[in-house]
Amino acid sequence: MTNVWRFAPSDGDARTNDGRDARTRETEASMMFSAHGSRGEVVRVGVGRGAGVDGAVGANGTRASAAFVSDDACVVFGSGKRGVLIMNAYDEGGGSVRVIEGEDGSEGTTRATPTVCAATRTPSGRASAVVGDADGDLYEIVGDIANGKLSIRAFDRKNRSHWVDDMHDDEEAGGEGQATASPTKTPGKNRAWGALRSATMAAGGLLSRKHKPGGVRSLSFVDGSSETRKRLLVCVSDGALEEWSIDVSNTPRPAKLAHAHNIVKQIQRALRTSSNVSFVSADWTLTDVGVDITLLVECDGKGSLHRFQRAHGTDALEIVASAVPAAGALPNNLNRVRLYVEGEDTFVLAEDGSAAMFTGLDYSRVLARMDASNHEPILDVKCVRPGEWVLLSDEGGVTTFNPHTRQTTPRRAGKVTPNKRTSRGDGPSANAVDDADAIECVRTEFENYLAGQSGSRDQTKSRLRAAGAFVSEAVPFATMSKSSIDALPKKLSGKSNRGGPSIEEHVAEKIGRYLSFLDFLTESGVWNDIDSDERLEILTHGEMISATSRFVDLKNTADDEARTILEEIATHAGAEMKAIDSALDERSDLEVCFSRSSEVCSMFPATASVLEKRLKEDNDLEKRALILDTCARGLLVSIEAANDFRRRRTTMYPHSASSGVSWMCEMEAREALHALASVTIKLQAEAAESTTGVGLGPVLGSRLQAVAAPLLDACAAYLNAALPHSTARIDAHDEYVKNRTILLSALLNCAKQSATVPQQSRPQHGPLTEGVDVTIESVAAVAEAHFGYAELFEICDTAGGVPRLHHYMRTLLGAQEDGEESFAHFVYQKLAIEQDRDAVLLRDLPVEFHGDLERFLASHPDLRWLMELRVGKYSEASETLAAIGNRDGADALKKRRALSLAKLALLAAGGNVEDRMDVIDTALAA
Repeated sequence: MTNVWRFAPSDGDARTNDGRDARTRETEASMMFSAHGSRGEVVRVGVGRGAGVDGAVGANGTRASAAFVSDDACVVFGSGKRGVLIMNAYDEGGGSVRVIEGEDGSEGTTRATPTVCAATRTPSGRASAVVGDADGDLYEIVGDIANGKLSIRAFDRKNRSHWVDDMHDDEEAGGEGQATASPTKTPGKNRAWGALRSATMAAGGLLSRKHKPGGVRSLSFVDGSSETRKRLLVCVSDGALEEWSIDVSNTPRPAKLAHAHNIVKQIQRALRTSSNVSFVSADWTLTDVGVDITLLVECDGKGSLHRFQRAHGTDALEIVASAVPAAGALPNNLNRVRLYVEGEDTFVLAEDGSAAMFTGLDYSRVLARMDASNHEPILDVKCVRPGEWVLLSDEGGVTTFNPHTRQTTPRRAGKVTPNKRTSRGDGPSANAVDDADAIECVRTEFENYLAGQSGSRDQTKSRLRAAGAFVSEAVPFATMSKSSIDALPKKLSGKSNRGGPSIEEHVAEKIGRYLSFLDFLTESGVWNDIDSDERLEILTHGEMISATSRFVDLKNTADDEARTILEEIATHAGAEMKAIDSALDERSDLEVCFSRSSEVCSMFPATASVLEKRLKEDNDLEKRALILDTCARGLLVSIEAANDFRRRRTTMYPHSASSGVSWMCEMEAREALHALASVTIKLQAEAAESTTGVGLGPVLGSRLQAVAAPLLDACAAYLNAALPHSTARIDAHDEYVKNRTILLSALLNCAKQSATVPQQSRPQHGPLTEGVDVTIESVAAVAEAHFGYAELFEICDTAGGVPRLHHYMRTLLGAQEDGEESFAHFVYQKLAIEQDRDAVLLRDLPVEFHGDLERFLASHPDLRWLMELRVGKYSEASETLAAIGNRDGADALKKRRALSLAKLALLAAGGNVEDRMDVIDTALAA
């Protein structure tokens, strides 16, 4: 099935449909329809449209390639190599399908299976699209959309007369008309000479191309020199990167090849390898001085990113940056990965919906990672303005993503934001506000909104401002949101006080009311006028009610034994809530727990308490594993629900939210996660040593992995929020180091043990059959994010692990503010100092680390001379060896060996060394 998704047009392409502006129309529901081609085959297309989003984007399906050529028409090429135009794609009746014709009027096809399709806007509204196939061939689709008649023609790569010097000015015409030389070039670089020079430089590449090069992997359009010209970047997997000039006028001429770049050797030099390089995807941006191209390649099974630049009026691409992202940052399968570039941000989207975003001209920082196994798969992405992206998913629709407004890496120093609200009184008027009136005004305006009687936005805001709602110390907006998530159900008889359906309905009703309150704040235009701390508090309430709701859902769908445990946790938490509020005495513990969502943190110690109590009551290993599994599920689904709420509303969070401590990272949460992890490690070790329960080892390992990541992330977030060099930061760092040392070591042991347990020895039914085994790669990903140097070293200290070791040495630079050394220094210490494997270290060490190692060994003269000899500093090596030989108390044999080596090093240094040689001879004779 082909999924074709499209966003509303951009500013430059804004058009009206049914009298409504495309940028502001209401979101329309996605629809499915079947369309029949001329031979009776069915093309099934899903179409979705989002409101308020700039740009037009198309996404490929798994077995076809498609792109929109207008607001409601798209071209689709299936695996049968035939193309069709789907018109009126939003028509609920199914639209219409027209077959794309060939140049001779017959049915239009590609010679090989289509791999990618892209389209661009034209000033005349005609269709202009390009299709690439698995043989590396390109095809242009042109025609009148209105009458549904499109034709396809192949690009001509072999005609060198099409070559032009550059697409920056009138030379893009490629020999048509009387174009003059560009003012940015010297008189000698006129159009004819430029064309001849470009043709000469590319001739070798054209003549040496195989008949069937690798498939086309990506197509990317940018603006050309005029409205009727577009530029197209073509990325072919066999290593071809081409720039084409596309005519989008009413009478389009054939596409012209402007530049063909052979950059494989530059990439190989950057990667320090001679292995084959396969191109994966490319994207580019147009600058005042030239073009900036980002290329994703695959070499030896690993992906790397490379940035190239070409100045206007030149032919050669110059590599300006290269990076091999950390393990786990790029998708494991680079097939059909797409690349999107805007400014310094690079978005990588995998076929399975996983994604990663890098920032920096050298891709030095990972802004975000989105794993399809934990997040809703992303279908497509578009940058609408610098720093703001929109993501398209099947269920979530269009969501906004602002990666620079939040902290997405687990360990970076940040400013501290107080958790408690500071005074909001900024002027004399603050003291004149009646808090009760402010709260009542917010409640009244919200009730009017629900009843459809709120009036205009300006009137609502004016009334709230007059009541002092924006400056009141009573934080009326947060008070209203808290009351919506903490409301108790009406006192009913029967099951209502035992957590039955009435409680479930009550939680759902509270979520609906809370979300309506958020809608009221945004639609009335008051959201950004509310104090940032109060906005954060309101959103925190949403996280908490989401966590409560997910826990209730889990309880209602669990089996009897698991439901009993979850109810016991809720009862324990409810009792703690009642102990501090006498007004709740007449309510059941269960009812209180599921009603007072703002106290959801009580679930953390309750989980640890019930886990400890239950484990003491049962000695059977499998039953204890089930108890652990249930407690862990209850806690983790609640945390994940809260995180999901935050992810879906990232743009609503104030900037201060990125540097503070979330309620999910407070002490109660960390202690509960630590308790789960400790019990899991204990049970996993017991299972590994057991003869009958060995099959539980991999299951418990997967549970440990599920707990380890949120625990370490919470510890890192807590550490980030503490002031540098403070006692609190030192204590937080100690906690972080303690947890990561225990967890990462245990995870690595689980990965080793899981590989040895056969499938038939594992549980065959029940909840313990769920989960994914811990693997070396998954351990490496966690260790890389949390300074797990010992585990990374052990993983790399195997046959074939040296390149990976060097990769970590390049990318893991430590955190000096907390005394975290770089991974390179850890390796130096491990190999040269602790394991006496200095020869191994020096033999394999790349040249880029020589200076760093030399500085590291400055305090280790017994090893420094080896490094000095390795880099050819013979005179310095001689001085170091002489100092070792003349050291007081040195053994006679060692002294003679050191001085003899010093003499040899001095001879190798050459020059006038007689005086120094005499000194060494004297020392040897002594």
